[in-house]
Formats: sequence, structure tokens, C-alpha cells
Amino acid sequence: MPEIQGQITYEDLSFRFGKEGPLQLANVSVLIEPGQFVGIVGQSGSGKSTLTKLLPRLYPPLSGRIIIDGYDIAKVELYSLRRQIGIVPQESLLFDGTVQDNISLTNPEATSEEIIAAARIACAHEFIMQLPMGYNTPVGERGGSLSGGQRQRIAIARTVLQNPRVLIMDEATSALDVDTERKVCLNLMEALRGRTVLFITHRLNTIRSADRILLMHQGALSEDGSHADLMELKGRYYTLYRQQEAAGEGG
Repeated sequence: MPEIQGQITYEDLSFRFGKEGPLQLANVSVLIEPGQFVGIVGQSGSGKSTLTKLLPRLYPPLSGRIIIDGYDIAKVELYSLRRQIGIVPQESLLFDGTVQDNISLTNPEATSEEIIAAARIACAHEFIMQLPMGYNTPVGERGGSLSGGQRQRIAIARTVLQNPRVLIMDEATSALDVDTERKVCLNLMEALRGRTVLFITHRLNTIRSADRILLMHQGALSEDGSHADLMELKGRYYTLYRQQEAAGEGG
């Protein structure tokens, strides 16, 4: 698979874990244009994470297919697909090395300046500089000397340094406070302009500035549009946004 632009097409995609049981995804069809920053939201179990897990072929679909830049991903060499997709999961594993070692894992040839730039995008530079040895501070086994939010930001910096054509943020900012999560989101919008980004979050205010927002509900794509579009629609997104706003999660 050659270098991609990042157009993603889900064609009538269905998926379930195992041979029986409920569908996690049911006949999902959506076209995402290259360079779009797409927020993906919905209640727990709505299918939003499953949608992105099928992209790097972590699981095969039950039916339907995924097309990237005209290529059926089921028919391309796996490495050529995965090397162009950056994924930051909710629980990112760090190894027992320094902060710098962990960030540069995806790009061992990166300069110190490039590593720091990636850390700034991930809102990690400031806390790293407060560590005893800065970027040379050991993180401990599985990053045990760092907080959950610090580990997430190092994982984000690592994936930014990879410079992927497609970035998947799978609740990768869940341990961050509202303001930091929104800042990371805005930084990614700026730094990865021209790259396709799929940003999964529970906090709707974080992705308010996204080019497009997909709301998943019970395995189906329920609503699709900009924040303004979906607020005007006064459907599930509107209700969820108002609930979070009232609960003080809006930021």
C-alpha cells in the first residue's frame, strides 16, 4: 500500500465479537475525507471504539468493508497499512526507560528538538521539565512513576512523532482534566493539519471545533455533522451536550 492521503470509507460495515451475540456495529456507512478532524462520540458500548479498531485490522468485519484511498484494507499488506496509522489507546504502555526513550520509540532518529516539539503538542513538555532529570528521567516499569494523565500525554507525544497519515485517539485523553484535554485537541488540529484524525472522547466540548462529529448509538451512526449542525438538529448530541454542560463538564 503506497503512502495514503487518508480518505476512509466504511461501506455497510457490521461487526460482532464471536459468532453470536449482539452486533457492535450494524450496517455503518460513512465517508471521511482526507485531512478531516473527526470527533467520535456516544455512550459507552455505542460502537465508537470498535469503529476505529477495525481500521488497522485488529479485527475482521462480519460484513461490509473499509476502503482507504481506494484500497480495500482486507487486501493490502498489513505492515504497509499499520505503519501509516497512529493509534493512542486509553491505556498506553510505557517501557522501563527514560521519558525521551519512550517518546522516540516510533522515530529513533528524531532530534531533541523534534521530541520536545511533539511533547509540547501533547501538553507534556512542562511537566517533563519538572521531573528530576527532565527528559532523561526514568519512567519506571510500565511508566509506574508517572500519573495516568502523564502517561497518556507521553503516549500522545510518541504517536505525534510518528507523523502518521491517520491518527486514532481512542479515549486517549480520558485521564486529563477538561482544560488540558481541550488544549491537546486544539494542538492536534493545528499540528496535524492535512492528516486525518479520529478523536474519540466522552467530553463533547473537547471536540466542539472538529470539522465533523459522528455520534454513535447502539452500533449505528446516529448523527453526523459539525457541532453547530448537531445542536441545531436537537437530537441525541444536543441532549448529551446540554446534560454535560449542566453537570459542569463543558469546560
